[in-house]
Amino acid sequence: MTADELQTYLASIPDKVLSEVADVLQQQAKRLSDAQRAALQGQEATPAETGHLEQSCRVETGEDPLDVHVIAGGDLTETEVRTGSGEPYDYALGFEFGNSRQAARPFFYSTYRAMKSEIDTAIAEATQKALDD
Repeated sequence: MTADELQTYLASIPDKVLSEVADVLQQQAKRLSDAQRAALQGQEATPAETGHLEQSCRVETGEDPLDVHVIAGGDLTETEVRTGSGEPYDYALGFEFGNSRQAARPFFYSTYRAMKSEIDTAIAEATQKALDD
């Protein structure tokens, strides 16, 4: 390999890694969000529960393709602490961590912890694949 070929190869590594890892991040984030929704399906059991929490599980990506977030809660799950109080409360947090009226029914972080090793492995393999190509 000539010096020019080596320089070209080294310059291409960031793009290769970015492309490969960004794709895997999106796939793994979707897998995680789907698993969190599945975890919720077994927990939302009362007629008053609307399924909005399950619908709020999503993946959001910023302008940078590596800026990937798995999110639950937000507009679909925000309500007032008490009717007329004007104080916002996201019941996704109450569901995950519990509150004075209900025990915690974790679905978000427990699912992430269960999948973390697989996610890390997938990202490491994508990085290695990009470097090997």
